[in-house]
Amino acid sequence: MKTEIIDFTPTNDYNHNLNLLVNKIKNSTAKLILASEVIVTDFDYKNFAKANEFAKVIKEAIIPLSQNKIICFTLIEENKNVAFIFYQNKIVYKREKIKLFVYEKKYFKVGEIEPEIFEIEGIKFAILICFELRFIEYWQKIKGVDIVLIPAMWGIQRKVHLKTLANALALSLQAFVVVSDGLAHASNIITPWGEELGKFANIDLNYIKKIRKRLPLE
Repeated sequence: MKTEIIDFTPTNDYNHNLNLLVNKIKNSTAKLILASEVIVTDFDYKNFAKANEFAKVIKEAIIPLSQNKIICFTLIEENKNVAFIFYQNKIVYKREKIKLFVYEKKYFKVGEIEPEIFEIEGIKFAILICFELRFIEYWQKIKGVDIVLIPAMWGIQRKVHLKTLANALALSLQAFVVVSDGLAHASNIITPWGEELGKFANIDLNYIKKIRKRLPLE
């Protein structure tokens, strides 16, 4: 499965950011696309109501692009940080961020659904939204997953943390981990063997079976 990461630091112009995202998706040859956390609006707390309202515009722009693509990123909706999966011209999965970073607690509502495995075309996916990566109990909940998607906006001071945790997650679950981060510049596609493939790569699901057979953890 061809996979591409889209990451850029958003400006304060929502329409500009959305157009940039749309163009990158249109020009991508990948089947699976992961963009960074709140990539269109950023954490625009000074204009939080506006960011919430713009969610509808974002979804209307992305849905038509998802006929043959699996697209994932988060946006601000109803005062929650929500991860969406767009596929076959509709939203096929969504989950609100359940672990909020320090200052996020002043603005966001906490989600209700913990990280879990869901399937698309028989492929087992899970989403960890940014800060959720730090909580090892969630790693256990998604054991057996094929691909973990991590839309993030990780602070540059904690870049090493993001890189270390994402690599450890891939090794622990023997799964592909895809991280899109527009701030710390730590985006990467990581294999079940801990290899770093960069922002565009072909995910070979058979490789997961080979690794788990080579190094069984049960």
